Amino acid sequence: MPLFAIRLLATVSILFPGVAAANAEPASVFLEDMTTSEVRARVGSGCPVGIIFNGGGEATGPALALGKHIFRARAYGEALAQAIGDAMVAPIQPFAPNEGDNGEPSPFERFAGTISVSPAVFASLNEEIARSLIGGGFKRIALLGDHGDGQIQLKEVAARLDAEFSSKGIRVFYIGDGYSKARKEIEDEGVAIGRPAGGHGGLWDTAETLAVRPEAVRMDKLAPGDISNGGNGDLNAEGVAGDPRPATAEIGKRFGSIRVQAATDQLRAYLEAAGPCAG
Repeated sequence: MPLFAIRLLATVSILFPGVAAANAEPASVFLEDMTTSEVRARVGSGCPVGIIFNGGGEATGPALALGKHIFRARAYGEALAQAIGDAMVAPIQPFAPNEGDNGEPSPFERFAGTISVSPAVFASLNEEIARSLIGGGFKRIALLGDHGDGQIQLKEVAARLDAEFSSKGIRVFYIGDGYSKARKEIEDEGVAIGRPAGGHGGLWDTAETLAVRPEAVRMDKLAPGDISNGGNGDLNAEGVAGDPRPATAEIGKRFGSIRVQAATDQLRAYLEAAGPCAG
C-alpha cells in the first residue's frame, strides 16, 4: 500500500473510528444495528431468541426523565441477550398503557409528556412485532416489559401466540420475573434494612435509572413522597411516591442485576423445556 494511503487510512481511523470497522461483524445485540443478511445468517445458523422489550413514556415527578422505562428496557434487554448468548433485541417499544383503577383514567394522564396507549393497542402492537419476527425465521420469542401496566397483556399475547405456533416448533414466552418477582425481592430487601425501596419515583425507580442513564435524573430535585406501604403509597401532587433521596448508581446496578438475573433464569428454564429448534 502506498505511504500516502497508509497515512490517509490512519487519519480516517483517528477522526472517524467507525469507518475503519465498517466491514466488521456487528457486536451489538440490537436488530436495528444489523443488516437483514446478518440477521438471516444468525437465524439460519442457530436458534436465536427474539427479545421484545417494552419501555414506556410517563411522568415521574420533577426528577426523572420521561424515558426512564425506555432507558432501562434497553440496558436490561442488552444484558439479557448477552446472558442468553444466542439472542437479539428488537427495537425497544416506547409506548405502554397507563391504567387507572376500576377503569378510571390514569392518574398520570394529567402530567405533561405522558404518552399512553390503550391496553388493546399495546397488545396488538406486541403481537404484530412478534409475528414479524416469526415471519423472519425466529422460532423463540420472549416478551418483557419494564412498565407495570401492560404485564397482563404481554402474558396474554405470549400465551395466545404460543398456542398458535407451538405445533410448528415456534415458542413464545412471557418473561415476567424480571419485573414482578425481582421487584418483590428488591422491595423486601428495603424492608429488611428499614428503607422503603418502592414507589413511583422512589428508591428503586430512581436508582435503576441513575445506573443506566445518570443524566436522566435531576439530583437537585429529588424529594420524598408518601413512604407508606414500602414506599408504594399514594402519589403526591407531583406524581411521586416513596423516597428517592438515598438513590445511587451503585444501588441501581444491584437492583438492575436482580432484574436481569430473574429474567435470565426464567427464560433459560423456558428454553430448556422447549428444547432445540427443529427444522
